[in-house]
Amino acid sequence: MIGKATVESGKACVFYGPGVPVGTNPNVAVGDSVRVVLVVGPDARKYFDNYRHQVHAKTITGLGDEAFYDGYASISVLKGDAYVRIAVGIANNLRPEEMLARDALPRM
Repeated sequence: MIGKATVESGKACVFYGPGVPVGTNPNVAVGDSVRVVLVVGPDARKYFDNYRHQVHAKTITGLGDEAFYDGYASISVLKGDAYVRIAVGIANNLRPEEMLARDALPRM
């Protein structure tokens, strides 16, 4: 499913696990899901920095040019003129989000 991202004003790809009811609004974050937002172009840095200043960002080294964890829900990575934000709707989500980001980086 595709929904409108709330922070980046772009599109989010949303993948649901088997526990999410059919007809769930893709614009609302839920557990048992993965949400990926990609912004490419001159606005990527602006959206990355904007979100970083809205949360209690914890810097993550070794991912892209810059990366941070927002402290509770998602990881954000900036590489060149591309910004990806990944949110995995489970407890202790940082490790799976980092794995997904590492897989996404070569494609950015």
